[in-house]
Amino acid sequence: MEKTLQQLRRKYTLSTTILSGVILLVLFGAFFGMIVVSMNLTVNYTLDEMLENPLSGVPVRDEMGRRCFAFTYNDGADEVVALSSYSREFNSYGTQKEKIAVAAMQTVEGDFESDGMLFYVRTATLGNGERLYAVVDITSDARSVASIGMLTAVVYIAAVAVSALASYLFSSRALAPVGEAFHKQRDLIANASHELKTPLTVIATNLSVMKSEPDSTIAENAKWMDAIESQIQRMDGLIVNMLQLSKMEHGAVAMSEVNLSEITEGACLLFDAVCFEKNIAFMPHIQPDVRITGEKDSLERLVAGLLDNATKYCGAEGKIGLSLTASGKKAKLSVANTGEVVSEEDAKHIFDRFYRSDGARANGSGNSFGLGLSIAQATVLAHGGTIKCRGIPDKGTVFEIEFPLLKQEKKKKRPTVAEPAAERRTADRETAQLTDGAGTQLPDGKDAPNDGARAQLPDGSGATPSDGDKRGALSALPSPAVTPADDGATHDEA
Repeated sequence: MEKTLQQLRRKYTLSTTILSGVILLVLFGAFFGMIVVSMNLTVNYTLDEMLENPLSGVPVRDEMGRRCFAFTYNDGADEVVALSSYSREFNSYGTQKEKIAVAAMQTVEGDFESDGMLFYVRTATLGNGERLYAVVDITSDARSVASIGMLTAVVYIAAVAVSALASYLFSSRALAPVGEAFHKQRDLIANASHELKTPLTVIATNLSVMKSEPDSTIAENAKWMDAIESQIQRMDGLIVNMLQLSKMEHGAVAMSEVNLSEITEGACLLFDAVCFEKNIAFMPHIQPDVRITGEKDSLERLVAGLLDNATKYCGAEGKIGLSLTASGKKAKLSVANTGEVVSEEDAKHIFDRFYRSDGARANGSGNSFGLGLSIAQATVLAHGGTIKCRGIPDKGTVFEIEFPLLKQEKKKKRPTVAEPAAERRTADRETAQLTDGAGTQLPDGKDAPNDGARAQLPDGSGATPSDGDKRGALSALPSPAVTPADDGATHDEA
């Protein structure tokens, strides 16, 4: 694994260095080319002015301070004569002026060299038939170009070196998600292999027992066959959970407008009987008509999994609080329960695959794989939300989820029914008993009657229905498409 990451890091550094080198080469090349072109333009501009009116008697001065001169050549007299306005510059070359003139006449137009100096010449024909030669000394330009080219090359090499170093240092951070994915894949394979090893061992053992008694009847082997069937169901549950996790992590869900309030009410009604049997006080507070963009089935599994988690770790005669509200642009869902308080360290890893807070792989029920909260987190992230878990000292554990609300212009207008004042005050008092300092609904685990606080859900008007009304509401509201998550949301298993 580490060797593979190092190879990827080297490849990343090499590719980014080559890319940056090509980009810098283009930029520095363009910069150098612009300097050369600018010099050539000023030379040609000076020559144009010299040839435009050569007999004016006024010498042309180059913008860059280059020396320039003009002379004529008479074929009959075979004589080189400098124009009077440029005689000073021409004579400044001393004995070399004749060589320069000869080289200029041989070149006619373009650049030429004479005694280590560089010049550029252009010609024109005067009215009397004499040929005029305009010459600009570009020796200083050549030196400047060489100096700038050398400096550009040094800066380019230094920039590429710095880019390579920066790429190598940044590669560890850039490839961190890849390394994390590798580690997750390795852990997933290791943990899944371990989870599958136990049921396969049990199946193999039971088959060996059955083979050892070939004359036994089906009835005599019933207990061995039941054990095999239960282990097959366990493996099937693990595979289903892993497929569901993969689906959520890759965002392969069809989004549409959903009523999160109805989904939450349906899940609460499903767990009403579970809480009643365990003598757990269940106190939900659901704001009507909270709408988001999402996938209904996965959201039903999410809420059911969190409630299943709460019932598992609440304990007998405990309390569970659920709150769904819309605030600003967010829909906020909180599920809290009394009982064991999750530690800060466990809260950091509770959404990791196959995580168990005690570090043990022992699975008492045989139905928990530690994937429930991983699926819950993947579901929330696929819906553009956030999820976190925290423990409240001496009270319990709370899971807090936020979803983006459906945009108001897309939200359908629905008639609202006023909530009776007396019943609203009663509900507010019950909710206040479940609120900690941070505003999260959490049971205090002390004085609420367990049998009287069972599954008091709003019936759509805000009133709390009786037991008979709740049975009617159960048939009217949509029920979750799945039963509570198998291991789903567990405080110490993720």
